[in-house]
Amino acid sequence: MKLTQYIVFAFLVLSACTDTSINQDSKEMFLNGSWQFLASNEIDDKAVLKEDFNKWDTLQVPGNWDTRKRYSEYVGKGYYQKQFEIPRNWKDKQVRLKFDAVYESAKVWLNGEFLGEHVGGYTPFEFNITDKVDFKKPNSVVVMADNSYKRGAWWAWGGISRNVSLIANNDIRFVYQHITSEPDFEKNEVNFTVKYKLENNDESKALVKINTNIEGVHTDSLSIQVEANSTSVSYLKFKKNLSEVKLWHFNTPNLYELNSSISINDSEIDSASDKFGIRKFEARGEQFFLNNEAVRMNGVNRVHDHPDYGNTEPDHLVRKDMFDIKYNLGCNFSRLMHAPLPKNLLKLCDSIGFLVVEEIPVWGDDDPQSFPNNPQTKLWLKEMIERDYNHPSVVAWSVGNELRNQGNDWKTKALTKEQYGYVNSMLDYVDELDTTRLKTYVTITSYRKGEVGTEPYEKVDFISMNSYGKAPELAEKTYEKFPGKPIFVSEIGLGQIGPAPKAVLSDELVGYLQELKELPYITGVSIWSYNDYRSNYKGTPESGFREWGIIDERRNKKEAYKQLKEIYKEWED
Repeated sequence: MKLTQYIVFAFLVLSACTDTSINQDSKEMFLNGSWQFLASNEIDDKAVLKEDFNKWDTLQVPGNWDTRKRYSEYVGKGYYQKQFEIPRNWKDKQVRLKFDAVYESAKVWLNGEFLGEHVGGYTPFEFNITDKVDFKKPNSVVVMADNSYKRGAWWAWGGISRNVSLIANNDIRFVYQHITSEPDFEKNEVNFTVKYKLENNDESKALVKINTNIEGVHTDSLSIQVEANSTSVSYLKFKKNLSEVKLWHFNTPNLYELNSSISINDSEIDSASDKFGIRKFEARGEQFFLNNEAVRMNGVNRVHDHPDYGNTEPDHLVRKDMFDIKYNLGCNFSRLMHAPLPKNLLKLCDSIGFLVVEEIPVWGDDDPQSFPNNPQTKLWLKEMIERDYNHPSVVAWSVGNELRNQGNDWKTKALTKEQYGYVNSMLDYVDELDTTRLKTYVTITSYRKGEVGTEPYEKVDFISMNSYGKAPELAEKTYEKFPGKPIFVSEIGLGQIGPAPKAVLSDELVGYLQELKELPYITGVSIWSYNDYRSNYKGTPESGFREWGIIDERRNKKEAYKQLKEIYKEWED
């Protein structure tokens, strides 16, 4: 297709595939709905492609197989298959097959041809299938999902847990647009930078125009040359007076919309739209500052878990939980979960003013992924940051949970060396991807005796520590060892709370929370956890749910819920 032939993209209605839907106003065709399904650790991949798929079971996508009684304890490989047809007006388009998340590792075939694989259960991946799809007859996609890999105490829900879609573009498209909008309170202005990444799949280079509009704020354009079969990055920078904009804050979560388009000879060939907020979140001395004001904020950790929905996070559940956390409990800040959060949850956090630390799923002092310059964890970090860069609710990145950076015995020292190197290299990599947000990791050794150099302390913007014991005492030891930086108690607890409705917070834990309030360098606490969650980790009750929550897995409140609400209300006062 020659570049001069580009026209504005339009869709035709497609009804050939059951459970397949097309968004008429975009370039996306969803493959959600009913898929054929086979759970088997015995069959090999090549044999699967020769199966009679009609004899398989059926499962809904997005979904988890272990929400079904038949597969509730199954661990291993689950195979999915679906047929779809491509709209005829996509014939001259670049077509990509995108998965928003598959837990935990995935392999994908199209019409019997292997497309590739992805490791990591919470971040998106895609394949360009332009030269592999058949426009004249139905196509068959087969996905292998394997949930054998497990970290943490939460249940390793298996399956295609988020959306699957086909996306059509012209030869030149936006890969992403990232907007930075940081207030400078001394100069009374906002510095805007829009980073555009474009991809050209054509055999010829092209001169394109990028048109940018932020309604009520700025309209601009730039012309760039995109080389053949390549990607390119360009920047648009401008400034505005602070009086001309509304800032994003947890009390006033004002959002703007960045709308951009690519055109050639005045013909639009692609467009992108992203919401964002203008805010500055920083660590100064031993405090957090939001928009030049010192803030102390509390939260709860929320596990992506429900008996009916697994970790698929449907809109109604996310909305109910986050509204409760924000408006009833009065929470404003948390890491929420040890893994990249779903897009619908982040969009909701943007709209209600809830601040989030996002983290990749590296957990524990024995995590096999925690070694220096690990390409796999770097990929997880890159996928997360590129996807979530525009969300004002995301104020910090974390590279892992409960990591060890010192010890005395030979085995611990070996772990220490690896995990120190891991944290050190990953914090450097964060700086390569995003310099606009704070960075941290959760340590379980910051309060222990040892040399200061045993933690890459100087590279974090704030210290995150978990405590399931004497939290105030451990916080003081951490502060004595590493003064001058804010400390966020990213998890606090004292044994499982117990079942609904009578379970309460222990007097000891209530006392710890009250003591932490008086420490000026503590920026806030986040209790573990908001909800009970399914688990097969040691210490889980016979119910199969870890009862750490202030509500149970079905969202029934415990007496502990009322206690925490009162405690957080006192912190506000």
